[in-house]
Amino acid sequence: MNILVVDDNKFIREVVSAMIIDSGHIAVVANGHVQAMAALKKENIDLVLMDIEMPEVDGFALTKMMRKEYPKWFPIIFLSSNDSEEYLTQGIDAGADDYLTKPIKQVILSAKLRAMERITKMKGALERANKQLEILSSIDPLTQILNRRGLEEVLASAWKINERQQGELSILMIDIDFFKPYNDNYGHPQGDKCLVQVANTLNETLNRVTDSLARYGGEEFIVVLPFTPVEGARFKAKELSLALLSQKIKHEYSSIFPYVTVSIGIATTNAADHVANASELIKQADIALYQAKDQGRNRSSVFQKSA
Repeated sequence: MNILVVDDNKFIREVVSAMIIDSGHIAVVANGHVQAMAALKKENIDLVLMDIEMPEVDGFALTKMMRKEYPKWFPIIFLSSNDSEEYLTQGIDAGADDYLTKPIKQVILSAKLRAMERITKMKGALERANKQLEILSSIDPLTQILNRRGLEEVLASAWKINERQQGELSILMIDIDFFKPYNDNYGHPQGDKCLVQVANTLNETLNRVTDSLARYGGEEFIVVLPFTPVEGARFKAKELSLALLSQKIKHEYSSIFPYVTVSIGIATTNAADHVANASELIKQADIALYQAKDQGRNRSSVFQKSA
């Protein structure tokens, strides 16, 4: 670990630094708050050993400064010859994690450093696990694309950018035609395979990094197309439909085609529109989707505002 030693006494700094090095770590020294804050900025500090009684800014105040300035957690251990309960309580309240009384013994310091290193590693592992859980909570477990929660986050971000840049944002609501009879006759395992194949095909056909695909629920998917006018959305809808047809996923129970097809509803917003929010845009795409179904399915339809 990179350990910062903050003490206005040069002799103490040298003694503690030697102990740190003997324990297999790297020592970085500071004689007060200015050097300490500079070291935190420049060095990758893993732990701080800090004297309490220092001129200008004492350890309590410096700890508060560190916690405020650097949100990333690192252990802070106070060093002091004063072992009163009042000092201990004040130190913990300031943001310190432990307390060592002077004179410091090598064996005790080494043990404290090992303990803090374990805590730091466990905290890092927990943060990584939480980050992974957060990612997983936005992913549909079957198709491995965004789920509804992930869609909401992506669409909210795209909406803000679109408002700021006064651009055009389109979404496609996609529904697999006659999926219920497919599921009922081929069975749910085969239905799941179909959903995965459809998701993979749609995802592979989206060739811009700004485009996003999400499973909206059941056999419905939504594509978010930033910076895309209605003509571009129409083209992308046709491209997605043809890509899926090329897979020739057998569907004997479709009333319109021997292979799996999709119906697509298109909605677009731009600076001239008065679409209230992303939810309203989804509603418009849903209306357009039902229009596509009413017109015979295996086609796309664009939402048109009533006069």
